[in-house]
Order: sequence, then C-alpha cells, then structure tokens
Amino acid sequence: MNKETTDGLKPGEARSTGPSVQDILDRDGDNPPAHLREQSYTYLGSDDLDVDRYICPDYAAREAEHMWTKVWQMACREEEIPEVGDHIVYDIVDYSFIVVRTGEEDFRAYYNSCLHRGTQLRPTGAEGNAAHFRCPYHGWTWSLEGELIEQPCDWDFPHAPANYFSLPQVQLGRWGGFIFINMDENCAPLEGYLGVLPEHFKRWPLENRFMSANVRRYLDCNWKVAQEAFIESYHVVETHAQATPMTGDANTQYDIWGDNASRLYTLNGIPSPHEANPLSENEIATLMMAGVGRSPMDGQVELAEGETARTVYTAALKEDLKERFGADLSGLTTTEVLDPIEYFLFPNFFPWFNFGLPLIYRFRPDGHDPDKCIMDAILLHPVPDDGPRPDPAPLRVLGPDEPFTEAPELDQISPIFEQDVTNMPIVQKGMKASKRQKVTLGNYQEIRLRHMHQTLDRYLSGELPR
Repeated sequence: MNKETTDGLKPGEARSTGPSVQDILDRDGDNPPAHLREQSYTYLGSDDLDVDRYICPDYAAREAEHMWTKVWQMACREEEIPEVGDHIVYDIVDYSFIVVRTGEEDFRAYYNSCLHRGTQLRPTGAEGNAAHFRCPYHGWTWSLEGELIEQPCDWDFPHAPANYFSLPQVQLGRWGGFIFINMDENCAPLEGYLGVLPEHFKRWPLENRFMSANVRRYLDCNWKVAQEAFIESYHVVETHAQATPMTGDANTQYDIWGDNASRLYTLNGIPSPHEANPLSENEIATLMMAGVGRSPMDGQVELAEGETARTVYTAALKEDLKERFGADLSGLTTTEVLDPIEYFLFPNFFPWFNFGLPLIYRFRPDGHDPDKCIMDAILLHPVPDDGPRPDPAPLRVLGPDEPFTEAPELDQISPIFEQDVTNMPIVQKGMKASKRQKVTLGNYQEIRLRHMHQTLDRYLSGELPR
C-alpha cells in the first residue's frame, strides 16, 4: 500500500513514495523539452470548500453573471467551419453566439439574437453554411459581415437605420486551431490569457492535428463535478484500478501557473506506488504492447539490455501512428509521445499534449441548472505529413443514459470515460445529503482543483479580470 512521507514536512511538501516524474525522465535519457522539466507547485492552503458552489442555483447565477461573461472560452475548432459562410452555434448559460468564417482567415462571432424582437437567428445546435443570417420570424437579414441588408417595410423603421443595426460581436481569438470568444468588451487579449500554453505546445502545434472524434455527453451533475473528475489522478486507484499495474498515478506531478493555467503530468509504463507486488518491466511491456495490437497471448515481451517498457512501447506507438495517420513523430521524446500530459485553461478547457491519448475536454453548464452539464470530448490526431487534411469527425451527441461506449470513435478511452461518469451523479447527490456541507481537498494531488476554485472566487468577488 502506498504511504506518503510527512514527518517534518510543511503542508503541501509531502509526496508519494516511488520515483517522481523527473526521476523517470532522467531514466528515459532522451532529453525532453525544458518545459517538461519544469516544476511549478505552490501550496494554496487547506480550507474546505462549501458544497453550495456545486448545488446552489444562486451560486450558478453568480457564475453566469460574473465569470462566464468575463472569460475566454473555447467555442469550436476552425476545421469545423472550413468554408466561407460555415458557422456553428455556441451556447453558454443564457447566451448564444453564431461563430462564422467570413474569409479564408477571418472569423466573427455574433450574439445570436435578432435586433428586431430578439428571435434566435440560428437555433441551438445549428451548424451549416449560409450566405446570410435571416430571422425566421419577420425576415430581417444580415450579411456574414453583420450588416443589416434587408428590413421588410423599412419605411416603418426610420428609427432603426441599417447603419446602426449591425449585429453586435463578441471578442474572438484563435490559438491551436481553436476559436475562443469573450463577452467582455474590455478583456485582455487571448495571447496573454493563455499563459504558458503557446510556449509549451510550440513543438507540436494543435493546429497540426485533426478531429478524429467529436462526442458530446449530457450529464446529471454540476459542470465542476464533471470537470474535477479529469483534473487529478488521485481517483485512479479506485475508479480505474485496471490501470495501476502500468500507471504512476500517485506520483503524478502537478503544476500551476498564474490564474489560468495548470498541468497534470502522469507517467505510463511504470507501476503505481499502490501496487503491493509490482509487475516486472517485461510484464509491463507485454501489457502495453496490446495497445498496438500485440496480444498478451503471443507470449511475454523480452526486453533487451538498456530497454524499458516505456521505450519499447513508445517506439511501437510511433510506428503505429505513422502507419495510421501518416505523421512522422520520430523526433519526439518518449514522454511527449507516451505520457498523459494534461493542461487546463480556466475555466473549462483541457488540451492534452501527448499522442498516445490526444484528448481535448470542455465542460460547461447546461443552462442555469446546477445539476446538469455538458461534456465535450475530442480526439486530435496528427495531420498527415503528405496528403490532404482529413475531414473532422461529425458531432455525436449522447444523452445522460447513453454510454460513451456508443461512441466507438473514442476507441479505448470509451470504457474509461464510463468509469468516470458513473461517479458523477452520486457525487452530486451525495453533496446534497452531506451533513458537513463541505468538500475537503488534498494539498498536492488536488491542487489544481483548489487553484481553479480560487480563480473562480476571484471572478465572483470582482477581483478578476484586472
């Protein structure tokens, strides 16, 4: 059983037994980028959180007013709207926006509301191509550039001249092939808000990947309950016990930067410190090689001198990805290809760096109901070095009772997601039944949760944005 060493340490200094992430990178010996050698943990206190922030309608209303209207949030991928006139509707709480491509490299985002009597110009969930946006109620029509171009019976609206009735826009920014919006007219540029992300993803930009899966699941829990299931590795030993023979869960490294960014850095190919009888390197390699089609029934993998389960599987994974997607990853180090390296951008965007599990998450409330939320899960595989860019996967929508296993495009991650979402409704119900009405967080393994909540509190108090 894993034990933490705490004697004589200050709060937040205790770490799991077993090798650290940095110890294993030393063993790999292939010199990963400097940002993967960086460690950026700060103790942020150990106060409990009130459960009201997960279950109270008033708290959800405060989030809607003071946070969601002030932050940069990912609305879609550029590849989802590849042609001029292509558009998608993005909803958050009561707000709705039309994100549209207006030129080869030009995009705009409009409030999805007719300036006549407020009708949505495009219905929730709509996407497609249009030459203009026409109100289905009275026919007021706007160009892709937001100009009012048709106003039936304009003689009756001398007080509403076309040059004053252009569609209102929200701030729009782009990074990594994603489009972000911000309702705050005085917001700081996206570039600064992203913090360390552009530098850390420079070696393999996310715009050089394509959506091989795009799945939306409606869930019966608060958006933060869902999000927090993916922000720490502490739950792996209980929720994903099948992973512990070859996943260093308790020795995950956690990093935080500024107000908006954090990172979870877990290593594959090493046993969990929770394993009382850890597997040998040969046994771990045998299990891992099933991920590239080699059955354990074929016999145990025998490692040569100097090889590890991590290095052997990484080499096989590079070949597998090259064969499947036509991308040469030979220049990347072991950890870049193999390990779950998950970044977080406040309030709800999770880009993963690695190629073995190239995930993107987004979580958001479903309207104002604190007991409902929406989870988006995307796989971003590398674009071929030669040949056309593959078309993005179509959106698949799943209801609360439809399992992720009904989305085969998510591949081996589907059953893992299902293990995660099984916890979510019982967390939501358990919080309401709580006698303490409090949530207690670990000092290190749940630092990213505390960091997220402290940033959220700063928005709700009016301290952010600055």
